Amino acid sequence: MNINKKLSSKEINERIKKVNGVMAQEGMPLTKEEKQILKNCIVGKTTHEKERQKIINYCKEIYG
Repeated sequence: MNINKKLSSKEINERIKKVNGVMAQEGMPLTKEEKQILKNCIVGKTTHEKERQKIINYCKEIYG
């Protein structure tokens, strides 16, 4: 994927819709918060590495 390409809102929403569809087939549809995180990753406000680390840190706080 060319990360320098600007995506339209329609393209971004379409990507999120596809991910949500796959997750819903597995019985795990995305929440509004998860969709927002995906959008932030797509537009470059954050990265999947940063979001993954947030989850790891959260789990460490809970489970040690």
